[in-house]
Amino acid sequence: HKADLGQMDQAIWNTSQGRFVEEVKDDFVSTRLTDHVEPIFALIAPVFWLWDDVRALLLLQVIAVALGAIPLYALALEKLDQLLPAQQRVQIWQREPLQQMTRPLALAVALAWLLSPQLQSAVLTEFHAIPFAAPLIVWAFWAAEKKEWRQFFIAGLLIASVKEEAALLAAGLGLWGIWRARYAIRSTQHAIVRRIPNLQSPVSILLLSLLWFYLATFVIVPAFATPVYGTAESVYFQRFGALGNSPLDIAKSFVTQPALVWQIASEPARTAYLWHLLVGFGLFALLAPEILLLCTPVFLANLLSAYPAQYYGEFHYSAPIVPYFAVAGVYGLARLWRWLGRRTIGESGSFQHLPAASVGVMALVSFFTNSRSSLRPLLAWGLTLWLLVWAGIGYANAGRGPGGGRYDPTPITAHHRLLERFTNQIPDDAAVTATAAVHPHLSHRRHIYQFPFGLEAEAPAEWALLDVTSNTDMAPGDVKAKVDGMLANGWGVSDAADGFLLLRRGAPDTTIPHAFYDFARDFNAEAQRRRGAEVAGEPSTQYAIRNTRPLLNPQSPIPNPRSLTFLGLDLLDWPRWRQTKVTTLWQVEEGFAPEHFPSVEIHTPSGGMILDNTQLPSPAAVWYPPQQWQPGEVIRLESLWLFLPGQWGVAVGMAGGAPVLAGAFSRQPDGTLARVEMDQALTGAQPAGWFAGPTGERVEVAARLDPSTPGGQVANLRLEWRTETPDLLARHQIFVHLRGADGNVAQNDGAPRYFIPVAPGPVTADWRQLVIPADLPPGSYPVVIGVYDPASGERLSVFESNDQPVGNELTVGVVRVTEPRVPDQSCALIPLACASQPK
Repeated sequence: HKADLGQMDQAIWNTSQGRFVEEVKDDFVSTRLTDHVEPIFALIAPVFWLWDDVRALLLLQVIAVALGAIPLYALALEKLDQLLPAQQRVQIWQREPLQQMTRPLALAVALAWLLSPQLQSAVLTEFHAIPFAAPLIVWAFWAAEKKEWRQFFIAGLLIASVKEEAALLAAGLGLWGIWRARYAIRSTQHAIVRRIPNLQSPVSILLLSLLWFYLATFVIVPAFATPVYGTAESVYFQRFGALGNSPLDIAKSFVTQPALVWQIASEPARTAYLWHLLVGFGLFALLAPEILLLCTPVFLANLLSAYPAQYYGEFHYSAPIVPYFAVAGVYGLARLWRWLGRRTIGESGSFQHLPAASVGVMALVSFFTNSRSSLRPLLAWGLTLWLLVWAGIGYANAGRGPGGGRYDPTPITAHHRLLERFTNQIPDDAAVTATAAVHPHLSHRRHIYQFPFGLEAEAPAEWALLDVTSNTDMAPGDVKAKVDGMLANGWGVSDAADGFLLLRRGAPDTTIPHAFYDFARDFNAEAQRRRGAEVAGEPSTQYAIRNTRPLLNPQSPIPNPRSLTFLGLDLLDWPRWRQTKVTTLWQVEEGFAPEHFPSVEIHTPSGGMILDNTQLPSPAAVWYPPQQWQPGEVIRLESLWLFLPGQWGVAVGMAGGAPVLAGAFSRQPDGTLARVEMDQALTGAQPAGWFAGPTGERVEVAARLDPSTPGGQVANLRLEWRTETPDLLARHQIFVHLRGADGNVAQNDGAPRYFIPVAPGPVTADWRQLVIPADLPPGSYPVVIGVYDPASGERLSVFESNDQPVGNELTVGVVRVTEPRVPDQSCALIPLACASQPK
């Protein structure tokens, strides 16, 4: 949270104190002008005079973006009412019936704005300046439509002040204003009199915005960045990969490498980005492409970026683009409305101009003309429904609010509520160093550093506040080593509890109190179950998945079980990013020896080791090691956030003992985790055949194979072995091959395993995963299995289920290999998340 919320909050708070966008970088006082030019912060800063809290920024951001619905509604109503000529719109008997149809349409447009997943994501991506451009852009369009040129000028200046790239959007609006002003001039009898006043505002906005973009981007930022970063080149121009890393190189690529530009722009994820922007407003924007052209510079910057966050739509980068699709949707909807409306105009008296005819003919003509007019309300409601359905689909798929497809609320737990106890002890003007998650709660001061920075700064930190249970941007061992060094060199403990540690330079007490370690302990298993139920009941982006049994007991004895008892698992999962925290619970008994510490491993279904004890650093184990554990305590060993594959299992044990499977889990198509039971994994396995032993033994096998798998992923094969002579399987090995035209393209050999090696029995579960090469051509590939003697290599004979011999290997199915998947947002941003992307 230090980046971006904490650093922006400090810059705006400093601005409210007369120090424009001053902030701390590492160990020194600097400025945001090294990265961006955001004069609008000067207008935002006074909010802290009313409420001196970082939450004021978050609330203001939400309100500002939501207010964009008001000018959008007004613009939609204005354009839709243009179905009537201007002289008829002033007649209430003409205007009111029309607005009974257009008001619901305009309201639907405003609702689509509020439902926009891109805008919702923007206001939930901590705090940034660019979302403030969204309502201002709509205001500028409305002002141009209403010929309110003073308001247009103010809106244009505010847009340009948001951020340097927003100046390009303001310049585009200047062009639009010039077009609308000239259109108004041609429609006015006194063209010469009105020409100059109409054009002054848009021309001024165009010229001033272009000048400001140049100054902000190529003069101000380089001037401040060079002393800090050692280069005048903006890091943001280096996000375009093969297209170049400077504005000139990128522009040249459009001329010299058009095929490359098209190749990048037409990637599935990027075309999906455009599609999602269009459908948010019912595809009506396609009927007003000239509006979309106005945002071309910023839209292309997102579309062609090599940084996936810019074109997946779930960060703040799309906030200034949405208004153009919304306004284009309004203009497109209005054009369609006028086209349909003019074809449903009927005048009941038109039969009077017909030659003399019978009463029946005149009645038919009257019915026809009136029925055409009666279609207009139906058209209005049809268009309203069309727009709301598309907006609703977009929200259901990617909305960030309740019921939305990406609803991702943050929990507030008892641990979080404890923070205020510590922040209240720190003087308002004290220099502080704090861990990343705590930083924004203390950033209303001139000197606030991210731990461990600030200890040797020119204005050194006098206080340090750490939350070792949350994000620290450091390994747990490194955090503890730094704290130990501080306590040995003039720092002391002021307060501590549940993972929070408040240190003060010069404090006399250097002993960390026992209450600090509460985050690593629970009083008993029943208390832990209550805590888990509380967390699971909270709406959260990090929700708990409890095991179906109150306590998970090992399937086989753990060495020395009387000294340490395994109680169960607790999982916290973040489906949006497919991150998981794995917590194991252990009861310390009398006679516990620290050398018999818990062993926790994470395995693939095929038994491959993903992480072991040395790769699963737990803050609890670092801060509260086994040497300090006391009989009767329940220890919580919680991992850091992990990126795990689609299926995985947790194996537990004690040092020196064989692990046992504590639980297995699978990532579901919606991104959530689900418990995998052995019988569930084998559900659907079909008898495939049987193997004959050298002395007549019989081993039957049933198989369940994934029917299709994208290249680069794993194909799952679940086998169930049945035999009256388990020793035969124990003496032999099993091979599993994926066959191509030229031989094996993937294989998985060895003894049966179900996350961990399993001892063969009358019924033995066996889960194999075949890693499909990413470059394997799409097609159908058979999967064959066999049983062989590892000493001689001799294979057992194979028979089909109907007892027909088939040689020494058995085909259990065919895998259809498909094209590699289009990376979703998690995979594109974090390669470690690709292994768990749902098929």
